Order: sequence, then C-alpha cells, then structure tokens
Amino acid sequence: MCTRSLPSFDELAFVPFLTPDVKGSKEGRTPHHWFECRDFIRPFVVSLKKKPRSLLRIEALGIAQSDCGFRISVHSPENYIVSGKKRIEYWRGFKPEKLANSVVFFDPDNGFETKTQHGPKWILHAELKDLLSRLPDTSAAIVYQHRPRRTWVDLFDELEEKLNYAHTSVAAYESNLAFLALANNLSTAKRIISAIQRYSEEHPVVRYKLLRNGD
Repeated sequence: MCTRSLPSFDELAFVPFLTPDVKGSKEGRTPHHWFECRDFIRPFVVSLKKKPRSLLRIEALGIAQSDCGFRISVHSPENYIVSGKKRIEYWRGFKPEKLANSVVFFDPDNGFETKTQHGPKWILHAELKDLLSRLPDTSAAIVYQHRPRRTWVDLFDELEEKLNYAHTSVAAYESNLAFLALANNLSTAKRIISAIQRYSEEHPVVRYKLLRNGD
C-alpha cells in the first residue's frame, strides 16, 4: 500500500497487538517459503529470528528499496495488549492525528472482534472507530483478518454492517487471510482501492471486495 498507491504514502505506522506465546501452539509458524515475495523480503523475514529479537527491525523495510522508501514506526514494540480496563494503557502515546499521509496497520492475532470473541487477540470496533476518526483524511487504516471458521462471504457481510464508521472499506484476501483497508474520504478511498486492484491483477490468488463505499 505504501509503494503502490498513487500518490504514495510517506509512512507506515505498525500497531502489533503482541500477546504472550501459548506453550505448544503452532500458530504463526507457517513457513515463509510457502509464499511468493519480492527478493528483499525473504532475508528480512529470516533476520527477525536473530537475537535479541526486536520488532524495531521492521523499520528497515522502509529503506529496503531505494526508489520507493518510506518511514516506519512501531507502536509499543515491547508491550502486550490486554483486555478490560487495562487495555486503554496500550493506546497511551499513540497519536493518529499526527500521522498525515500514512498507512496505519493494525495487526491483531485474529482480526475484528465478534459477538463471542473480544479479548486481546481481536481489535475492537469501538477503539478502531475512535482511532479512525482522529486519523488525517490523507491517511488510511489497514486491519489484518485471519479467516475464522466461516466463509469470507459471511464474514464480509457482517463487517459491511459493522464498519459503518468508515467512509470506505475494501478487503484484499486469499484463502486464509485478509487485509481490510479503511478510508475517511473519497480521495483516500480511491488511492487504496486502486492499489489493491492493481495488486490483485498481478497476483491472481489475491481477490478483493468493496464492502462499503461512502460515495
């Protein structure tokens, strides 16, 4: 999104939603060589295993390609997100209103909250609504979504209604995961939709669906 949109975005703000490892769990261990990627991505993924491990290494992606560089910031890279009243502490120091012409990437373990699942592994609609309202009109939000035990059609139908606080929302998805991009206005909506359409055309395994269009 940072490099393919026209005009390009200046910054990627990464919000990682870290949670403690579950002993014995194999979540998040899908081998990276299963996926196609640009040449510089593979050594970057391998570098994340080096100790001491740090999410701040992600900042290096912004200068990995000299012809289309962008800034990267990581929110609260050492802290876990929690549930309940303590959750508000996670957002202290995060200032979306200062992120002009930026992509803000929210990376919850599982995606958007549901009626029965709204703990630390999900992003809450109430908090995303607040953060999106404070984001400059030149910026976009993107949310990672793992495919639950239901069809994409069913989930997207639900999200189309739930995301009524966004001017526009569009999903880029494949069999197991999706990225939901949200914009506050028509101008930014055109940028993200066009970038996702072009990416889908170049990668047939990736499809896209327009959920909400405020125009």
